[in-house]
Amino acid sequence: MSGGRYVDHRAEVLKRLVEIDEVVRRANDQSDLIDQAYLMQLAVIKLSGHVEYCVGRMIAGYLEEHSSHRVLAFSKRQAERITNLNPAKLEQLVGGFDPDWQRALTDFLNTDENRQSLGNLIGARHKLAHGGATRATAPILAEYRKVANATVNLLFDLFLPVNS
Repeated sequence: MSGGRYVDHRAEVLKRLVEIDEVVRRANDQSDLIDQAYLMQLAVIKLSGHVEYCVGRMIAGYLEEHSSHRVLAFSKRQAERITNLNPAKLEQLVGGFDPDWQRALTDFLNTDENRQSLGNLIGARHKLAHGGATRATAPILAEYRKVANATVNLLFDLFLPVNS
C-alpha cells in the first residue's frame, strides 16, 4: 500500500498527449503532401502507443498502491508486455481487475463510435508497423485522439481515481 503517498500519473500522460498534438500540428502545417502523410502516420503510431503506455502506467500505479513488492515486480513485467490493445483485449484486461470496471468500459465503448474508432486506431498502427499503409487525415486523427483520450480518462478514473 502507498500509505497515503500520491503520485500524479496523469501529468506524464498529458505531456505525451501534447507531444502528439504537436506532431499533428506540424503535419497540418506541411505544404508537401508526402511529408504531411508521414507525419500523420507518425501521429497514428504515437497515439496508439499512447493508449498502451497509459494502460501500463495505470496498472503499475494501481499495483503500487494495492500490492506487495513481489506481486508488484511480477505484475509490472507483465504490464510491460501489453501490445495490440484492441477494444476486446482491453475489456478482457480490465475485467481481470474488476467485472464492474469491465462493464463501465464496455458501456463506454458501446457509446457512439468509440469501439470502432479505438479499433481503427489500433488497426491503423498495426498496418503501419507491418509495412502497410493507412490514410490518416486531420479529421480522422482528431476522432482517434478524442476516443483515445476519453478511454484513457475513463481508465484513470477506474484504476487511479483522484482522491477528493
